[in-house]
Amino acid sequence: MNLEAILHQILSFAGTFDARLVIVVFFTCAIGELATGIPYLMETVWLSSGYNTITGALSPFFLLLLWLAAQAGRQTGTFVLYKFGQLGSLPVIRFYRKYFRTSLPDQTPENTTPGKSPPLKRYLSPFSVALGRLIWLRIPLTLTLGAAKRLRTLSLGVLVSSVIWDGIYIALGMLGGNRVLKPAQMAAYSLIGLTALYITTFLVRRLAKRQRQKVGQADE
Repeated sequence: MNLEAILHQILSFAGTFDARLVIVVFFTCAIGELATGIPYLMETVWLSSGYNTITGALSPFFLLLLWLAAQAGRQTGTFVLYKFGQLGSLPVIRFYRKYFRTSLPDQTPENTTPGKSPPLKRYLSPFSVALGRLIWLRIPLTLTLGAAKRLRTLSLGVLVSSVIWDGIYIALGMLGGNRVLKPAQMAAYSLIGLTALYITTFLVRRLAKRQRQKVGQADE
């Protein structure tokens, strides 16, 4: 089997409404909220879905059902993490600090005043939560909103960020279909583009981390 045939199969599976794909999408999104997503997977699904929708291979109705499955997975995973934040579990916070290198507030009786929300209260709105999720603050925001008991704000933030993030990839897939790209070309361009995006994101996060470290050392 040549490369073109392999890319065609990937595009067909990732952009076709199938029970197996629905299950994969649901659990990938749910686990991705608790830990980290599988690189390339969901991006490829939305690019392929957009491409197949514009070319007529996938019904817009089935695209909507697939997106709802992803949304259900995200809301499920978010709710579980929200509950951990609501409990203010120090072991959970230490776990995320150790394995995901994320900055989290300590939710303990010593630094949380009873009846008051954590210091991030002024940022707790659906749109600011959506923005935070898009700039890699998903886990800290979810745990903080859990401590503040703001499930509705969190759920709406997840919804808004999903519409933006998924919509961008679906639109790009549709653009590829409008330009009459072959399936193999679409898959190849997607792979190259996503790789460039991951590299750029990695470099930006590294630079941001170094900048925070420099600021912290200067404050000392």
